Amino acid sequence: MTKNNASVQRPADISIIRAEKILLIITVLFIMTFQAVNAQEFETPGSEFSVRDLLEIQKRTPKSDTYYLMALSEARKNNIEAAEKAIKTGLQINPRNTRLMNLKAALLARQGRLAEARSLFITVLQLDPEDRYARTSLASVERILQPERRALPVLTRQNTPTKENAPQAPVTLKPAPTEKKVLEASYFAEIKDKQDCYHSMSSIKRAQTAFVKANPARKDEFSLTTLVSEKLLTAVPVCPNGGSYSWKTDDVACSTHGTSAEAGAEVSNVFNEFNNGMRSKLSRNYLDALKSFEQVVILYPRWAEAHFQLADTLFRLGETDPAINALRNCLKYDSDNLDAQLLLANLYFKKGQKDAALKILDSVTEKHRGTVYGLAARSVATSIRSGRNYYQIFPPN
Repeated sequence: MTKNNASVQRPADISIIRAEKILLIITVLFIMTFQAVNAQEFETPGSEFSVRDLLEIQKRTPKSDTYYLMALSEARKNNIEAAEKAIKTGLQINPRNTRLMNLKAALLARQGRLAEARSLFITVLQLDPEDRYARTSLASVERILQPERRALPVLTRQNTPTKENAPQAPVTLKPAPTEKKVLEASYFAEIKDKQDCYHSMSSIKRAQTAFVKANPARKDEFSLTTLVSEKLLTAVPVCPNGGSYSWKTDDVACSTHGTSAEAGAEVSNVFNEFNNGMRSKLSRNYLDALKSFEQVVILYPRWAEAHFQLADTLFRLGETDPAINALRNCLKYDSDNLDAQLLLANLYFKKGQKDAALKILDSVTEKHRGTVYGLAARSVATSIRSGRNYYQIFPPN
C-alpha cells in the first residue's frame, strides 16, 4: 500500500521539483541579466521588474521577452553576435518591444555605430516618450556625435524679426575645401523666381500705400502705369513667371505666386532654414544640419538640393539607408544631379551592392567624359573592379 502511494505521488513530486528548478533558473538568469554591460559609458538597459513581475510578463509575451533575457545574458558575456541574433529574433516576434530596441541600440553604441544607435533611441522614445534609459542614452550619443562648435556667433540661431518688405535673401556661403556645391536644383530656381516676384510686390505695395496716402479719394484705384506716372515706381514691375499684379485687401497679389504676404513667408522660411543647415554642415555640426534639412524637405518636398544636402549630412553621420532614401528623392526631382549620383554609387558600394554602384559610375563616366565628375567616376569604378574594398577607396577621415 505504501509502495502504491509512493508510486502515485512520484509524478507530482517530479512536477514540483521541475517547477522549482525552472523558477530557480529564471531567477538566476534574471539576476545575471540585471547587471550592466561593461562598455564605455553605454550601459545595457536594466529592469525594475521583480521575478513575479517577470513571470507575469512571460505569460503575456513569453517568446519576445525570453529572447530579451537571452540577449542580455549574451551581451554580459560580450558575445555580441549571439546577442544580436537573439535581439533580431525577438523583434521579429514583437517589433515594438522597446527593451529589445534599447538593448540593440546600446550594442550599436558599444561598437561605435553611434548614428544608428541614435536613430533607434529616437524610435524608442516615439513609442514610449517616458523611457528614461532611451532619453539618457540618446543625450549621451548626441553629445559624442556633436563636435565642439568652432564658430558660435555664426551657428547660434537668432529668430530676429524680418523687417517689412525686406526678406532675408540666401546668404553667400564660403565652402570649406572639401565642400563644392552649386545650388542649381529646379525647385531652388522656382523659389528664386518667387523671391524676385516678392521684391516686385513689395515695391508695388510701398508705391500704392504712398499713392493712397497722397490721394485718399482714390484709395480704390490701382494702376501700375499710374504709379509710374506719379513717379512712385521707376518702371512697371514684371513677374519672372509672367504673372499679373492686382490689389486685394491692402495687399498686392500675383496671379502666379499669390499675395506678397504668402510669398514672403515662403521665401524667408525656406532660405533661412536651408542656410541654417548649410552653416551647421560646413562647420561639421551635423546634428544641427540634420534638423534643418529634415525641416526643409518636409516643408518643400520638391526641392532636390535640400534632399541632397539631407542625404550628405546623413552619410556623414553614418546613417547609410536613410541617406540612400534621401538621394533617391533628390534624383526623383533632379535626375541629372551628379553629386547625388556619385554619392549614391558610394553608398551602394558601401552596402556591398557593387553592380548597382558600377552601373551608376559607368553611366557618369560615359556621359561626362573629360569632366571632374567623369574622371572621378572612372577612377572609383576602376578601383572597385581591381578588388579594392570600400575603406581602401574611401578611407575614413
